[in-house]
Amino acid sequence: MKYMIIFNFLFLFLSACSYTGTKSSLTGTYVSYHEHEFGKTNDTLTVVKPNSGEGIYQIERHAGTVRTEDGKKFPKKVTTETWTVEYDPVKQTLFELKEGRTLIWNSGTQTLRWGNTDFRKIAK
Repeated sequence: MKYMIIFNFLFLFLSACSYTGTKSSLTGTYVSYHEHEFGKTNDTLTVVKPNSGEGIYQIERHAGTVRTEDGKKFPKKVTTETWTVEYDPVKQTLFELKEGRTLIWNSGTQTLRWGNTDFRKIAK
């Protein structure tokens, strides 16, 4: 388990170092890491444009959570989801109809905001 956490951290670090930050394209990989009293979460969003459709994107989400309770760590729970979203360039938002998710794109900081969680871009 320790090796998995170290590997994930190392992967995120190396991926962040390889990002040049020169393009403001919406497509790419975005990460978020949270550590709190109840555990740790690695969350990754991969945004791709599946076809030439105007404003339609696909987001694949991978989240790994290690829950901690009374000092005891539980096995990592992995969640994988795929969303189809529509991008509104005027409002700079991505909207997913099935679950009603809304993500806000900030091209200046290369981040996606989902609720109160910011995902920073690490790859093209």
